[in-house]
Amino acid sequence: RVTRGWSSPSLSLVVVTMSSSIRGLTVGYMPSINTRARSSSVQDEDEEEQGLKSVVVRKKSLEALRESLEVDGSDNSDSDEGSKVITEKKPQPNVLRNGIGAYLKVTLTELFLVSPWKSLLLLFTPLTIMSDKLQWGSGVTFVLGVIALVPWGDRISWVTEDFVKYTNETAGGLFLASVGNLTEIVFCINCLQGDLLRVVQVSMLGSVLSNLLLVLGCAFLTGGTKWEEQSFNKTAAITNSGLLLIAVLSICLPSILDATHTGNGTPASAVSVNLHNLTLPSVPGAPSWLSGTGSLDEETSGGDAPLWLSRFIAIVLVFLYCLLIGFQFITHPHLFEDEEGDESEGILGMYGGIFWMMVITCFIWILSEYVVNQLKTASVDLHMPMLFLSGIVIPIVGNAVEHASAVCFAMHNKMEIALGVAVGSAVQISIFVIPLTVLGGWAMDKEMTLNFHPFETVILLMATIGVSFLVSDGRSHWLKGAMLVSAYVMIAAAFYAHAEPKSMS
Repeated sequence: RVTRGWSSPSLSLVVVTMSSSIRGLTVGYMPSINTRARSSSVQDEDEEEQGLKSVVVRKKSLEALRESLEVDGSDNSDSDEGSKVITEKKPQPNVLRNGIGAYLKVTLTELFLVSPWKSLLLLFTPLTIMSDKLQWGSGVTFVLGVIALVPWGDRISWVTEDFVKYTNETAGGLFLASVGNLTEIVFCINCLQGDLLRVVQVSMLGSVLSNLLLVLGCAFLTGGTKWEEQSFNKTAAITNSGLLLIAVLSICLPSILDATHTGNGTPASAVSVNLHNLTLPSVPGAPSWLSGTGSLDEETSGGDAPLWLSRFIAIVLVFLYCLLIGFQFITHPHLFEDEEGDESEGILGMYGGIFWMMVITCFIWILSEYVVNQLKTASVDLHMPMLFLSGIVIPIVGNAVEHASAVCFAMHNKMEIALGVAVGSAVQISIFVIPLTVLGGWAMDKEMTLNFHPFETVILLMATIGVSFLVSDGRSHWLKGAMLVSAYVMIAAAFYAHAEPKSMS
C-alpha cells in the first residue's frame, strides 16, 4: 500500500474505522462475546500499530535502496567513462629521459640478450657468412642460413609491436598486419630475382599448410592435454575460414584452366601481341608477354591459363585484404582483439623502431640471399628434393617462433590468441603475400602466376576444408590437434615423394 501512494494517517483511519465497525456489530450479542471482541480489538489495534511501524521502517528502507541504486548507476556510468579512457592508448614516455647510454643499454638488452636461446641462434648469422666465404659446403650454408633467419624474424616482430605503441590503434594495426610477414616477403623477392618461381609458389603454400596444420594442430594437441575442452570465437574462426576458401578458389581457377586446356592462352611461338589493332610479331623463343606492356592481352607461355587472369585475381585479393584490415581494425575489432591488452611502455621509441626495423630487414635480406643461392646445390648435398626443402623445411623453420608462441598461448587457455597466430598468419599469406608476389613478378618482368599445379592446389584445398570443419564449432580438444598434425605428416611425405620439376622457373 505504501508503494501505491497510501499515507500513514489514511491507513490508520481505515484501521480505526474497521475496528469500530467490528465493535458495533458485536454490541447486540451476549456480553461474553462482546467482551472477547473488545479484548481482541484492543489486541488488533496493538498489532496494527506495530504493523504501521514496520511499514514506516520498510518505506524508509525502500527510499534508502532507491538512493543507493541511483548512486550505483552514477558509479557505473563513471566506470564506463573510465573504461573508455583506459582503452585509449596512453602517451608513451620519452625513451631518452635517462640519457643515450641508458637507452642503448636497455635497447640492446631487449633486442639481443632478453632470451638465452634467441641469443644463441643469433650466432648462426656469422657462421652462415663464414660457411659461404670458407666454402664449408652448400648444404651446411643452407642449414645455417635457415636457422639464422629464426631469431631475426622474431626480432622484427618484437620491434614492430613496440613501434605501434607510438601510433593510434588503427594505424598500428594496419602496420602490424602488413609487416608481420616481412621475412616471407623478402625471401620471395630474392627467389623472384633468381627466377625460382616454383620455389616462391611452393614456399608460400608450405607456409600456409604449416600454419594451418602443424602450428594449429600442435596448439590444439598441447592445449588439449591440459584442458579437457577449449573454446574460441566462432565468428572470427568462420570468417578466417571463408577468406581461406576464397584464396584457394583464386589459386584453383588458373590451375583448372591449365589442367583442362580450356583457357585461351597459347604457346609463345604461335602468338602475336595485338596493341590497338597493330599486330607485332612475337620474339622467337620468348614468352608473348615480354613483347607487350603488361596489359590484359598478355598470355602465359606454354600454358592454357592466361597470365592476365592471375594478375587480375591478385589485384582482387589485395583489395579483399584491404577490406579485411578495415573489418579487423575499424568496424569489428572486438572479434579479433586479444583477451589481455598490452599496456607496457615502449622501449625503442618511434625513430628507434624505424632504425632497428631497417637494420633487421638488412640482415634478413642477406641471409635470404644465402639460402636462395645455395638452395639448388643444397638439395643435392642433403639428398632432399627442392620442393621438400622449399615447401616443408623452410616453412617449418620460418614458423618456429609462431609455433612456440601458439603452443604457449594454448597451454594458458588463450585460444583466441593461438588461433589468431596460426590461422591469421595463414590468411595474411594467402590473400596478401601470394598475390603480392604475383604483382611483384609483374613489376620485375617475371612470369609469376597463381597456377600452383594440381598437386599443390588439391592439397591446399583439402587442408583448408578440413580446418574449416574443425574450427566451425568454436571448440578444440587434443584429438583435433592429432588429426591436423597427422595430416601435415602425410603431406610432408607426399612432398618428399614428389618428382622434381624440370625447371624451377
